[in-house]
Amino acid sequence: MSHRPECRHLCRLISETLHPFSGLASDSVTEEIEKDLLIALSQVFREVKQWTHQLDSDEELLGEPANDKQCLVATNSNSNNYRCLANFIGDLMRLLALNSQYSQHVAGNILVAVSEFFLPSDSGWDDFMHLLCVSLEIAICNSLRYLEVRYLDYDSSTPESLLKTKLKSANWSVVAAIFRVLRNIQKYLKQECDDKTMIPYLDSVSSLMLNLPWDVLREIYFGRSTEALKGNDDLRKAEQREITMFFGNLVQFLSSSFEHSIVPEDRVGYSPFICRIINLVTKLTALCHIELQSPEHVRISHYFRHKVLMLMVKLCSNINIEKTMPVTFIHLIHKYFENLLSQPICGVKFDRTGFMEGSPFCTSISDPEKQTMLNSHLQRLAIFLFLKCSLSFASMKKESPDEAQFTHNSENCSTSTGFIELHEWLKVRFLADILANDEPYFKRCFRFSLSFLQLFMHEDDILFEMLLQLFHLPFYPDRQIIKNESLAKVENNLVFLASDLFNPVHLFHLFLSEILYDHQVLLDYLISKDTGSSCAEYLLRSLRIICNAWSLFVDFPGSEQGLGQLCPKRTSFMAAKDCLISLRTSINSLNKKNLFPYNPQVLLRRLMRFEELCILVMK
Repeated sequence: MSHRPECRHLCRLISETLHPFSGLASDSVTEEIEKDLLIALSQVFREVKQWTHQLDSDEELLGEPANDKQCLVATNSNSNNYRCLANFIGDLMRLLALNSQYSQHVAGNILVAVSEFFLPSDSGWDDFMHLLCVSLEIAICNSLRYLEVRYLDYDSSTPESLLKTKLKSANWSVVAAIFRVLRNIQKYLKQECDDKTMIPYLDSVSSLMLNLPWDVLREIYFGRSTEALKGNDDLRKAEQREITMFFGNLVQFLSSSFEHSIVPEDRVGYSPFICRIINLVTKLTALCHIELQSPEHVRISHYFRHKVLMLMVKLCSNINIEKTMPVTFIHLIHKYFENLLSQPICGVKFDRTGFMEGSPFCTSISDPEKQTMLNSHLQRLAIFLFLKCSLSFASMKKESPDEAQFTHNSENCSTSTGFIELHEWLKVRFLADILANDEPYFKRCFRFSLSFLQLFMHEDDILFEMLLQLFHLPFYPDRQIIKNESLAKVENNLVFLASDLFNPVHLFHLFLSEILYDHQVLLDYLISKDTGSSCAEYLLRSLRIICNAWSLFVDFPGSEQGLGQLCPKRTSFMAAKDCLISLRTSINSLNKKNLFPYNPQVLLRRLMRFEELCILVMK
């Protein structure tokens, strides 16, 4: 296949516009030069976007080149087209190495715009993606010079060799920028194109990911040897920042790649690309704990830990999850995030400063309140991932422990690894948080449940996912928590402790109390594109359990036990009843006007059944 004939326009535009800046050194960018460069780059970006729009509309390009010889590389053949493509990609890559944040940003945007330009052309798109991935390989290997890596020995006559020459001064900032470009291309494909277009992109990226020298990740993160950078603190700090930014962008890219990967339902196991991502997690988690000195590096390190935890959550959420992955992740959590798991849950004050109102990583870490917000956010993620892995493993093994079969000392515990992990964590956390409290066991359970719920309450994106995970735990509606029940009797029982602390009926009551029994809040959750489906599923599953364990729901002590005085004139049951009946009325009204975003009939029937049971109680 041949390239689009318009390729020569693109080559000529970029080559001519950027030629005055071809010899620019990374540390010689003055304000005046940066201004001129940004003007030139913005012109290129606008032209490329305009040409893409014209070609998509089957319009002719505005303005034919007066003399094609002005293009630095002739474009009269496919091979020359390919070399021309490598030439201007190399010119843009060289700009990514400049010490100018704004120039790097616009140059990256141009690369994304060029990818859109070539997308309708099979050959042009494939060549562009190949050269972009080659550029990343070269940039990484050039950045590894101090490790004496011998890699990518291209013939001097190939376009790849041209890229290698233009990227000879590449650093980790360039590597980070290329990963950012690949991620932005991926986002564009996901939004604007079908799965058929995404497959070639993933094939290109898969080949790249399988070829990179990942075994040197630890050496990369530690940077150059102490001797090499001795006496040059500025260089050491600059390179450490570049490397940290590289890892941050790498984790972002891996997370997006896994999310957008196409895995057929009948496929057994993972693709080599996904397997590579899974294998990298172990290396990446180990790098989250390297001590960094400056506040900026510490903030980036927090962000890095956040992205690694989010990547692990996404990997564990895959429908084709392999049995070994939750066990591996549990081990990694204990090894690298144990400090987050061991932070107290009960007794922690949760006010508005502790909740997410934007990114917690853009704040000053010297502010104690902001530092608390960062820690709470990471604690939420670590606990969520730990519970998700424990319960996922238990679900895969189809474990259904009962009181007689499983206790802490039972020989059968080896078949219940997921529940054992959860039980051990709960026992330590439960005892540590409330051992000094003289309250009865049942009050301690309610207090722990409330504190646990409050930890997640104001981060909606994982709140309902967490609540849905807890449905994997065994529930015994006939079990009554005796007021004077001995803690020693329960703490070593694999079943009762988790069941008592995460009783779904109690959690639902506490959840309603936390939203002040406001049905409008529930309605907002249900119609939100981010939480709608998960909230609807949580309500459906909770209402089914409630209707089957009605007396437990009606008799919930709530505020009568001093767990909050949100409705002192009403019992918890009455407050919940009014809230859910009002919710049904609102949903029904919106649905009749065709204003509800999806079919709520199943939820309405479940709420109607709840209301019928309430009427019987009132009689």
